[in-house]
Amino acid sequence: MGMRLLILLLVLLAVGVALVGFVCLAMARFLLSPPRMTDGAALWILKRIGPDDLGLPWENLSFVVLDEKTHQKLKMAAWWIPAATPSPRCAVIVHGYADAKIGGIAWAPTFRAMGYNVLAIDLRAHGESEGTQTTAGYFERHDLSQIIDQIRAQRPAATREIVLFGVSLGAAVAGATAAMRDDIAAVIMDCPYSDYPAAAQTHARVMGMPGPMFQRFAITLAQKLSGADLSACAPVRVIPTLACPLMVIHGADDLFVDPADMDAVEHATNSRAAALGPTAYWRAIDTHHVLAIRTDPAEFRRRIEEFLALAFAHAGRPETSAAGAS
Repeated sequence: MGMRLLILLLVLLAVGVALVGFVCLAMARFLLSPPRMTDGAALWILKRIGPDDLGLPWENLSFVVLDEKTHQKLKMAAWWIPAATPSPRCAVIVHGYADAKIGGIAWAPTFRAMGYNVLAIDLRAHGESEGTQTTAGYFERHDLSQIIDQIRAQRPAATREIVLFGVSLGAAVAGATAAMRDDIAAVIMDCPYSDYPAAAQTHARVMGMPGPMFQRFAITLAQKLSGADLSACAPVRVIPTLACPLMVIHGADDLFVDPADMDAVEHATNSRAAALGPTAYWRAIDTHHVLAIRTDPAEFRRRIEEFLALAFAHAGRPETSAAGAS
């Protein structure tokens, strides 16, 4: 009887371990391979499938980058949205997790109205870009840096001054990319998390997924599967290293970024050395994740314009109004 009980306990233990492993593997794969934003999903969720639906002129672009991990070529999709009048300035919009350029162009009308050309990209493993895993900026920063080099070579007159605008995951990618370069005019981060593991755990909690133990195992497993350090591009680590003007925006009612994480990002932002350039932090009240532009569009644009005017003045290139911009 005792031996049978022991065997039963061992079997139950083995089943439990296998179940935990299966759940953690499923969570790790979800972290690395989010569902893609298809045209059908975009039409259902965003009520649009392209820039036409926002009344924007546009052009399909594609870039070929060398994957920093595999050294294989990856094709990256993008849209070019020209300013209403010729402009030397370009805002590169970097979307968030499980989104795509179709979501990123929500900010395109604002930048275009300020006289900027817009480049909206699909990150690897998102939208129409190739790649199977997203890595919290670890490999994406190299993709974006190559895209910047290519768009500058293709359209030098329209990209003399580049501003990186990233939302959520895209904010981490934008910051990590700028940290590698010395030619970015400014970075704007909309709703950055403090670091990716913390964001993943918060997201899992909001979505009702298994508890912290499962989440920690899943993140560890995701790092092993991807070969990426998912904390390497943490905004709280990157922000102090950015040698360019920086603006950070948070929504005070964000479900996906804990107040403690916002505080950590705010502290890192406000602690930047003055010599690095103008720094701005705005926590928009009554605002959810990446929705500051919708909560108060006029205030959003005013603050962005004010920050960019300071950024270009700091660089000795005063901001000019976009005459005739629509």
